[in-house]
Amino acid sequence: MKAIWNVGEPVARAITVLEMLQPPDVEHLFNRLDHGPGGHKGRRHAAMTTGRTNDNLNHFAAWVNRYCDTHGRHDAIPVLNGRPFKLHTAQFRRTLARFIARRPGGTIAGALQYRHHSIQVFEGYAGTSDSGFRAEVESEQALARGEHLLAVIDAHEHTHLAGPAAAEAARRLEDFGQRTRLQGTVALDDRRLRRIMNRDDPAIYPGTYITYVHDPAKALCERAHQGTFEGLGDHPQCQPLACRNVALTRENVDAWRREVELLDQGLTARPPLPPLLQHRLVQRKHQIEDFLATTSQEPE
Repeated sequence: MKAIWNVGEPVARAITVLEMLQPPDVEHLFNRLDHGPGGHKGRRHAAMTTGRTNDNLNHFAAWVNRYCDTHGRHDAIPVLNGRPFKLHTAQFRRTLARFIARRPGGTIAGALQYRHHSIQVFEGYAGTSDSGFRAEVESEQALARGEHLLAVIDAHEHTHLAGPAAAEAARRLEDFGQRTRLQGTVALDDRRLRRIMNRDDPAIYPGTYITYVHDPAKALCERAHQGTFEGLGDHPQCQPLACRNVALTRENVDAWRREVELLDQGLTARPPLPPLLQHRLVQRKHQIEDFLATTSQEPE
C-alpha cells in the first residue's frame, strides 16, 4: 500500500540525492550502496541498518571536520564537552519537528508531515507530553515571530498597514521596537530576544492572509473558545473577513488577490461548476472584494 506525503523543499532535495545514489533498477531509497561500507555482494536489495546509518553519519561528520581543518575553515561541526558530537538517527526526529514547528502554521503542518491524527501527538513526538516539547515549540515559535516583527520594524513596514487593527498594530510594533533598542545592542541574540518576547510580547501574529493583532475583547475566535487563544490558525472558527483584530500587510493583500484570481479561474472553468458550488464561490469572491475595498488604507 502506497502513501502520499507532503514534504518540504529540503526533504525533496534529500530524496533526489538518494535516488541519484541508487542504480536505476533499485526501487528503495535506503538500499545498501555498492560503493559504500554497507554494500555487500549478493545483498544489493537489502536496506542499511540503523547502526550502519549512524556509522555513516559520524564518518561524514569526521570528514567535514577534516576538510575544515585542511582548508582553514571555521564552520566545522562543534565538539560537545571536548569530544566529537555523536550523531544518530533518532536525534533528527526532534530536530525536524522543531524546524517545522517554527514555520507559520507549523504545528498543524507537523501533524500532517508525521501523518499523526492530532496536533498533540506531533507536539510530543520527541518524547512524552512531559518532555517539555510543547514548551520548546512555543518558545521557538515566539522567537521566530519576534525575529519577523523586528524585520518588519527595521523595514518600516508597520507604517504601511491596512485593516481595522492597522493603527493598533503600528503602535504596538513601534513600542516593541523601542523596547528592543533599550537593550543597547543592534543585533539581539536568541537569549535576549526570548527574554523580551516573554516580557513584552506585542501579541501580533503574522500570517499568509492576515496579521492578527490580539485583543481579547474583539476576538471572535475567543468567543467560540470560551476566552482561550493559542495563536493564529489554531481556531477553525477564525473569521478573518469579519474580525476587528485584523491588520493587513502588502503580502497579505497580495494573498487575498491571488485567492480572488483562483476563484475566478474556478468560476470560468469548463465544464461549469454545479450551481450551488458556483454560488458559494461567487459569494466568497464578493466577500473578499468587499473586505479589501473597506480597509482603512491600501498598503503602499
